[in-house]
Amino acid sequence: MKDLASRLSAVMDAFPARTALYCVDLTTGAPIAAIRENTRVVSASTIKVPILCCALQDVMDGKLSLDQHLAIAPADFCSDTEVFEPGYRQDGASLWEMLYWMIVSSDNTATNTIISLLGHDHVNQYCRTIGLTQTSLQRKMLDFQAIAEGRNNYTSPADLYRVFSLLYHGEILNKPLREVAFDFLSRCRSTDALQRYIPDAVTVLHKPGGLDHLNHDAGIFLTEDRPYYLGIFTWDGPALDGQPQQNRLIGQLSRMIYDAMKGESEK
Repeated sequence: MKDLASRLSAVMDAFPARTALYCVDLTTGAPIAAIRENTRVVSASTIKVPILCCALQDVMDGKLSLDQHLAIAPADFCSDTEVFEPGYRQDGASLWEMLYWMIVSSDNTATNTIISLLGHDHVNQYCRTIGLTQTSLQRKMLDFQAIAEGRNNYTSPADLYRVFSLLYHGEILNKPLREVAFDFLSRCRSTDALQRYIPDAVTVLHKPGGLDHLNHDAGIFLTEDRPYYLGIFTWDGPALDGQPQQNRLIGQLSRMIYDAMKGESEK
């Protein structure tokens, strides 16, 4: 375990992309590996985790209800949706269902509808309230005009650790709403990054994100002996959206950490 960080760094430095990694033992709070973990990076869909927590906080505070119906505004519709696609399109869904699709399928139409409900400023204030220093929601999903104008969404491996750690240790939300968050995050359908090369059945609560030349994945491995957080960010790399090169790197690094953690627990 003592040379794990140097081995991870060697693999990361040899890959043609910028990279950052943060791994923390959730039982002790001790970092296992920390490599550029405070780097502020375009978030892609990993920003959906603090959005989820913000919405659930509003439910806990009585401002929203998971049962309330949300209509989809035409401006919030994204052509990449697999949930609200033409021919099967609903005019909306409950907040519970919108949050479910935002996390489980990373649906951008659902996400934009939730952002319209919450507001950018409210989400950013929530992020500051829970201690996130590098996370900022500045645009909706697939808003390329906003990107051209210099507005984007940002986070870091360290900030996402804070969100997942607060959830895991019960320091935000109440138990029923934490269980909603855990359930959604455990059902994430994209498993080709952190879990790509994990040989065992292990529950992972996580959220990946991808754009052209950018792939991230961050979440919690609920291993029996040593649950841990792992966030790996890769950007300015060779992979176009949907291509596997950077997810293979994330999978390789994740497997190295998984094997090291498993070896420690078996001693």
